[in-house]
Parts: sequence; structure tokens; C-alpha cells
Amino acid sequence: MIPHNVNFGPLKMRSLAAAALLAASGAASAVPVDKTMYFQCTYPLIGQQPLTANIHTDMPESIQVGDATGAFTLEITATAEGNTYQGLSLVGATTLEGTAKANSTVSGNSLNLPLTVPLTIPVTDISGVTGPFDLTATGDTPSLTFTQDNVGTVDIFVDETMSLSMIARKADGTAVDFGSSWHDPNNPEAFLVDCTMDQARMDQNGVDNKLHSFEVTGATAEQNIKADPEEVDFGMVQGGLTKDMSVTISNTGGQPLGVNGVSLGGADAGSFMQTNDCTTVAAGDSCTVTVTFMPTGEGERNGTLTIASDDPDTPSLDVPLTGQSQLAPEPNITADPQSANFGSVTVGSSKDMDVTIGNDGTASLNITGVSVGGANASEFIQSNDCTNVAAGDSCTVSITFTPAGQGDKSATLTVQSNDPDTASLTVALSGKGTEQTGGGVEVDYGLDGSTKIKKANGTVSLSGAIHAVLDLATGMFTADLNLDPTSGSFKILRGWSFIQADAKIGFEQVGQTEGTLNSANVLSADAQMYIKMPKVKLKMFGFGFPVGGGDQCKTAEPVSIHLNSPDGETFDPLGAGGNLEGVYDLPGLSNCGALTDILNLFMAGSGNTIQLSLTPDLQ
Repeated sequence: MIPHNVNFGPLKMRSLAAAALLAASGAASAVPVDKTMYFQCTYPLIGQQPLTANIHTDMPESIQVGDATGAFTLEITATAEGNTYQGLSLVGATTLEGTAKANSTVSGNSLNLPLTVPLTIPVTDISGVTGPFDLTATGDTPSLTFTQDNVGTVDIFVDETMSLSMIARKADGTAVDFGSSWHDPNNPEAFLVDCTMDQARMDQNGVDNKLHSFEVTGATAEQNIKADPEEVDFGMVQGGLTKDMSVTISNTGGQPLGVNGVSLGGADAGSFMQTNDCTTVAAGDSCTVTVTFMPTGEGERNGTLTIASDDPDTPSLDVPLTGQSQLAPEPNITADPQSANFGSVTVGSSKDMDVTIGNDGTASLNITGVSVGGANASEFIQSNDCTNVAAGDSCTVSITFTPAGQGDKSATLTVQSNDPDTASLTVALSGKGTEQTGGGVEVDYGLDGSTKIKKANGTVSLSGAIHAVLDLATGMFTADLNLDPTSGSFKILRGWSFIQADAKIGFEQVGQTEGTLNSANVLSADAQMYIKMPKVKLKMFGFGFPVGGGDQCKTAEPVSIHLNSPDGETFDPLGAGGNLEGVYDLPGLSNCGALTDILNLFMAGSGNTIQLSLTPDLQ
């Protein structure tokens, strides 16, 4: 007997009750199988006689890994040929019945499984037989279930041997006894018949012992939802306008994906709208969700696109949505520097300075006029290349100061544009006309260097120019110090967190720089200036935000700086120039907005150092 549950390595078999279960496991793909094979069987009295077996069943053409085949019902019509009928007639047999064992082998990848199928031969009337006669045998195979290791072609071969246990009965119902040597040990009424495949007749009829072949196919993956992109960033969109972006919903699994719903949620769900063509998505196919961003006002907008489906692992897939709403684009005019001090210039000579007109807005800046006015306008001459300035771009106004006489001079540079907030931008111009006296020599110096703010542990680069008048006889000099606007980054530890400040820095000289050059060519000088911070941005916890600044944001009092030639160095006023260094105190800032105290954490304090390198311009 075949056990109901058998494990043979990677193949698992389960016996099912009937062939009907084959239909439940895919009988729609079953095909009829008919095969005729030839045997020689050994009987009592008459010896070896031919037997032709016609095998009929229904078997699948393919079966998927993990699916049961169901039982295969075998129907075998065996034709007993030769002198078989004569031997049975000699002993007075009128009926024949019994059982048979059909042996076969299931062969495939990682598979070589022997199967024995028990067959039942019902009572067959042979009383009137005078030649070849038919016996019908039926039986069920076990159900087979295959694993991934068995994927590929599976063949079923009929073995070359078959055994029959037969009962021949006389008309009175008694069993014919052919002698103990023929007895079936399990049934004293039965005699044993052993059959062997007749290879000669098999070859003659062009048949082999392969009953059937079918394919074991790999398991089909479940439906699997994917979104591309996984998040959507609309970028900047002007309020009142719209922008569309698409999200592709794909099914990368092996089963159809049912999309049950597409919805929008999140804090700003009302800023988004969606349309889609998603219902059922076949394996390997996709559908599209079109998301529309329709912001109002200004600022960041966030939402969530949610796709509900029958994906067993991800029944609800979220796609984050972000976008920035901005107001209508407009230009924003800037000037750098915001005031221009030419310092002292000898009457009859000239000095040039540039004012950069920038546009840090979002629309083109149209310059409609550039002019100089004020008390001494004729002594300040401008030229420019300013017409239309694209967003983020700039142009240059070049100004030449030529004092007509001694004394302080002032004028105003006016730039007119389509900036809606500053249609007329003014830049204060100032300078001083001086006369050369005695042994005085005028020298212009280029300046490079740096200063370290001790409290903020930050270093700021310095550049600019000095116009000096040196009395060679006394070594006394006066100078106009002009430092270019610069910028710096500072970081301090406050509590358990670092605070970083990025600042734009300007300088406003107070009076003239005065000093002496002694007989050993060691220079000392004293200068006073306001340090200004027109723009400051703080960074805390990874975020940056402006905290003030402005035109009036500067030190509460002028900074006094004493400069000397470094120890062991000299200063050559008309040759190579030289270096200067100093230490100074930095007063606190004022008029910088609500967070002035925070800014002073980076600034106010003593022990600040400065190093300068002066190179004369003797052209």
C-alpha cells in the first residue's frame, strides 16, 4: 500500500481521495494521456504469453510550485494474447478477477521518485472466450506537490516489470488451484503472474516507456506596489498659479494589484489636487497619479498622497508632497557700499571708487536714471553700465572725486529704478580736499589682512586702501583709511548647543588715521571707526534665519585701534611698504533689532587682534 503522506527529499506527496481534486488544482490545464505498452507475462501451465496494456489517464501540461496535482486515475485495458485463453479453459475457469501493482518513476530536477499504483481488476466473464480477451484495471496515483528545486521538465516512466495477483474461478465459484508454487502468500485463492516489458515489440511499434511529461513552473510573486518618485517636491511656485507633477504607481509583483483609493492628506492638503487612472494594475504594468500644486500666499506647503491597495505588505503607501509658495516676482535694488568716503584727496588730483548696484529680487531691475546731486555735485563725476539688471545680477557705477578746493565735500548718488519699494536709491558721497604743504608726500597704499574676533573665535578677511600724507621731515602722517565691506562666520557654544552667525560687515572711519614713522622706520598709528553689520543670519539646530542688522546696526561707539610695526620689522613708506599689527577692544552693537543681545555674544569683548599688510601704489 502507498502511505498517505510521503516525503522524498524536495518532493512532498499527499494522497487525495479522488481524481476530482485534480480539477481543483488546475485540471483545466490537464490533457488526455493514452499510451500502449507491451509485456510478456508468465502463467501456470502455459508459460510465457504476450500482453498488451493500453494506459489512459488525464494529466496536466504544467503545474506551479506549491500547487497539488491531485490524484491521477489510471484506466488500463490489458489484452491477454497468445494461448492465455486456452490455459484458463483447460482448468475450467469461467471468471477472472484480481489486483495488480503498476510501478513507475517520477523523474526531474532534484527528483527521482518511485511510485507504485495499486490497481483493481473486477470480475470478468471469460466463459465464452476463444481468443485474446480484455481485462480492465483502475487505480489512483498519489497527489504530487513540487518545490522550487523541481522547476523544469518532469517525466513519468512506467517500469519494465508488473505483478498481477489473479483469481480464476470455476462455474461453481470455487477458485482454481495451480499449486503452492503459484500461490499469492497474501491470498491463498490467488495465483501470481509476473510480467516483463517486451522490448522487442516496444521497438517494433516505435514506443518507449515514458507515460507523460509536464512542466513545473516557479511560484508567482504577490502583487507589489511601488511609487516613482517616492516623494514630490514642486519647488517654488508663485501664489495663484499651478504646477503639475506625476507619480507613477507600478506593480512589480506577479499578481494583479487592486488600487482601492487615492487620497490627499496632511497639514496643507488643500494646496494640492490629484487625478488618476488607477484601478487594477496588471503585473509589470503601471498607472499614473497627476498631482497639482495650487498654492496661495507665501511659505512652505506640505501634504501627503496616499494610495490604498491590496498589496499584502504595503496596503497604504504614502508619498510626501512639498512645495514653496512665493509672491509675485519683483526686483529689489541694493548698493554696495551704501556710502562712499573718498578720504583726503589733494586739490587738483582725483580718486576713483565703484558702487555696485545689485538686484537680489526675483524679477528684472530696470534702471531708469543715475545722477549725482548735492552741494558739491560738480566735484563727483559718475559713469555707469546700468540698464536692465537680471535677478541675482549687478552693474557698476564708477565715481571720480576731483576736489576743486580744500575742505569737506559731499554729494548724493541717486539711482532710479522700478523697485516697487525703493524707486529712488541714494548713496552718500563724501571726501576732503587737501593742499600739499612743506615736505609732505601723498602716498596711496593697498591694504590686505585680517582680524580675529576673540569672543567668537572667528577670523575676518580685510582689504581696502589708505591715502596718506607723510611729512618726511617730521615723520608725522595723516591718512584716510578705507576698508572694503567683508563677511565672516562665527561660532560660539551657548548652553549645550553651538550657535553660528554669518554676517556682512562694513566699516565707517571716524576722523583721520594719524601716526608717526620714527628714525628706525618703525611705524605707529591710531585709527577710529565704527564696525557695521548690515545683515546677520543665525544658524541654530541646523536651521538658518535672519536676526536683524540694517543700516544703523553698528558698534555703540567707535572702535579705537592702535597699530605698530611688528617687532623686528620696519616700514618703507615709498618702497616695499610693510606690516602693522594691533590689539583692540570691541564695544557692543546697538540698533540691530530684537536680537542685538544675541549678536553681542559674538562681538563685544577685549583681546581682538588685527594684522595688516600695506603696499604703496607709486604709479
